[in-house]
Amino acid sequence: MTAIEMIKELFTLKGYLLESAAKSADFTDNETLLRSVARWAAKISGEDEDNVVKDTKAFMTDDELSVLRDFLEIGLKPWKFEGQIFGSREQYDDWLSRRVLVTVHRGTNQIGGSITEITMGRTSVLVDLGSRLPGSQGTISDEVVIEKIFNNHRRFPKEHHISAVFFTHYHGDHVGLIAKIPEDIPIYMDPAMLEVLRTLHKHTGNTAMQELLANSSGRIQDLTLGKLFTIGDMNIVPFFVDHSAYHANMFLFESKITGHTVLHSGDFRGTGYMSKSLDIIPKLIHDRYHKQVDVLLTEGTMMTRDVHGPASDGTGAGRAAFAPASMEKEHLLTEWDLHKEAKAFMKDHRQILVLCSSTNFDSLTSICNAAKANNIPIYGSPYIIDMIKTFSDMAGKKMWLYNLPTIKSIREYFDCRDGEYVVLLGSLLGRGIEKAEELYHNYGKSKKAYRPHLIYSMWQGYLNPRHPAYDEGLAAFVGQFDGRVKAIHSSGHADRDTLAKFINDIAPRKYIVPFHTEDAAGFKALHVEDKYKDMIILPDDGDTIEIA
Repeated sequence: MTAIEMIKELFTLKGYLLESAAKSADFTDNETLLRSVARWAAKISGEDEDNVVKDTKAFMTDDELSVLRDFLEIGLKPWKFEGQIFGSREQYDDWLSRRVLVTVHRGTNQIGGSITEITMGRTSVLVDLGSRLPGSQGTISDEVVIEKIFNNHRRFPKEHHISAVFFTHYHGDHVGLIAKIPEDIPIYMDPAMLEVLRTLHKHTGNTAMQELLANSSGRIQDLTLGKLFTIGDMNIVPFFVDHSAYHANMFLFESKITGHTVLHSGDFRGTGYMSKSLDIIPKLIHDRYHKQVDVLLTEGTMMTRDVHGPASDGTGAGRAAFAPASMEKEHLLTEWDLHKEAKAFMKDHRQILVLCSSTNFDSLTSICNAAKANNIPIYGSPYIIDMIKTFSDMAGKKMWLYNLPTIKSIREYFDCRDGEYVVLLGSLLGRGIEKAEELYHNYGKSKKAYRPHLIYSMWQGYLNPRHPAYDEGLAAFVGQFDGRVKAIHSSGHADRDTLAKFINDIAPRKYIVPFHTEDAAGFKALHVEDKYKDMIILPDDGDTIEIA
């Protein structure tokens, strides 16, 4: 191949040529770029450099040089897929059957709103379809990303269709856009997730969601943990993983044609009651299924958080202290720690309101069992009671810890003028200042001496006025307690040490792709083997990674 033929071949997006030329290219200006590419081609072909420069100038227009610049910048990211050029329908069909692509539609630079597309052969699936979190810094709106994904499904031939949508767990930033899925696409989720969503939407009054979750058409399919099944050109294995959402899942996808594998972590942690699952998953993949992971898609929520051990006194002051830089100080508690601290706190403080998400069942278990150990009655709204009963009925059959005490009606709390109480309030997010302050006083109307303490078991960022996710209503409610606050929270996400151990245990072979994070680049500073640091790639939302 002559030097000029080699340069022209760059326009056909030959990956190996683009990568080679990109490493030699100088992007200072068009003249310098042209000379550097000509020099590269001349060196490989053994031709005279001046002649190659002259011949290149003769056929290369400014427009073509601009296109070449774009292509070479792609070449600097050899994992990035930008399309193929085929000489025949047979070549296209062969590529179509063997392709393995991963697109993180949203989540490469933000927490929440997670949407990932995995394509193997002629089969494409989505993992999660989450709505954006309040205060999210991402640039792609729910409306835009939904149109981008499902417009192709409606308009193009079958090889561009979405074959199924998989959900890792029931949090809104992963499942919030489920109602936007076209009716002809099947949905896969853990049976526990379906039960929680049904209970949740029984109280929201959202009839569309109630009809969808009733599943009269059988469109929602149950997942069986650890059981391999097939959709089109891919095999899938779901795994149980510990998270603040009960029965969260990881998914291993394998191409039936090429054998390439992609592991999608979903959200996970190493601090929950069933965190041992994190040690079991790599062993199952390697020893039971005899698979290696080519691409690891892993969450990185905690990458911007400065994690310490439990605080010496365990107390908060209504608003947590935050680091002056972007990294937040956060105490790393296990659920066992949370239970222990709540139990000790309740020995001295017998009138307590609790802020904790109504779907964070591990932490609710920690708090309810602490109240039970101190013989303090627990009260909650009909919604809270229904959610906890749904969870306890499911999980209590599998683990004694989750056989939770009876939650009394909130009406009984209002009817009682004195006494001891633990009241579960949920999260109170999005209530606004006036409503939050009104709630505090309403809970005290029936009490003679109303000076309760607060257990705050939620993320501290909601109370930080400098954080985009700051909730002024929640902060106003916490402020009513005048420092009578116990801040104890067990994060639903893996800290940096847990992430590093997981990466080393999974031992991916090709790429590591961070998502659900505001600091993807921080992964390169994790304590992992150097070979894994070299595998870390940092796509933008919407970039497609070509695996095979």
